[in-house]
Amino acid sequence: VVVVQNASVLELKKALRRHMQLRQARQGGVQHLSWRYIWRTYHLTYNGEKLADDRKKLREYGIRNRDEVSFIKKLRK
Repeated sequence: VVVVQNASVLELKKALRRHMQLRQARQGGVQHLSWRYIWRTYHLTYNGEKLADDRKKLREYGIRNRDEVSFIKKLRK
């Protein structure tokens, strides 16, 4: 997924959403994913740190070119 150099976490989430929608359309898979459910159930993480603040810049988390972020399931309270 490609985002601008000074993108925020929210912009990364939007780019992930666009990427997955295009991929599903090309492959003919499920057309609709509930992103509300995904963000409520999973955290985006980088090096074990949760990307919790949507307004924070990716640079503040130390994310650079070709870095990998992953989904981790939220724990129940």
